[in-house]
Amino acid sequence: MSFQKILRDQVVQTVDLLEIFLCMLVPVVLAKGTIDYLSQGQLFWLSYGLLILKSVGGFISLFAVIDLFEAIRRYHSR
Repeated sequence: MSFQKILRDQVVQTVDLLEIFLCMLVPVVLAKGTIDYLSQGQLFWLSYGLLILKSVGGFISLFAVIDLFEAIRRYHSR
């Protein structure tokens, strides 16, 4: 199996994990918005957007490094 195929398999798994992560992140943001609205009477859209962008960006960057190292390890171990 070529390195590109191994890396592509790793990226496909990461995309699946990202879908699950987003499904769990949406309720957290909704709960944060509800609490903000009930306690302060307003919604902080910029804050919510930054929370989502930082969370997804961190997830993608972390798993990009993990995928690369795992693909290299699997390629050399075969």
